[in-house]
Parts: sequence; C-alpha cells; structure tokens
Amino acid sequence: MADFSQFMKNPQAAKLMGNPSKLEQLKSAPETQKIMALLSQSTGGNLEQAAGEAASGDARQLTDAIRQLMQNPEGARLIQKLKDQMR
Repeated sequence: MADFSQFMKNPQAAKLMGNPSKLEQLKSAPETQKIMALLSQSTGGNLEQAAGEAASGDARQLTDAIRQLMQNPEGARLIQKLKDQMR
C-alpha cells in the first residue's frame, strides 16, 4: 500500500491537502456521507477495522469494499459527483 508521502506526490492530492476549507467541504458533503455508509456496508460494518488493516499493510478488505463501491451504479455516481465538485 502506498504511504502518505507517495499520496502527497500526486499534484491533485497535495493541492487538496493544502486547502482546509475544501477538505471540510469534502468531509461534510452528503455524497461523502453516503459513500462512507456504502463502504461500511461493504465491510460488514467494519470500515474502521478495514482502514486500520490497510494502514498496517493489509488492504484487501478495504480494496474489496472500494471495488464494490465502484461497481455499484450509485457509488460510481457519487464518486463522480465529488470529483466534479473538487475541480
């Protein structure tokens, strides 16, 4: 799994991380809340555990949940809407 320094090498990620108001907007967006609910559902209610395992190097459960989210028409639509808002 990529570490935070690799994440920050992405120009879009670095720009977002440097903009606290944009981060807050993203965090509080209804689309984000729905995405988190869908991810939680995909992990059997263990999203925090899956995220913790991913941070420790085992990203299988989180990766599977994200894959399911992207295959879900509603999830894909929500992610696209957030991407459009972040431009």
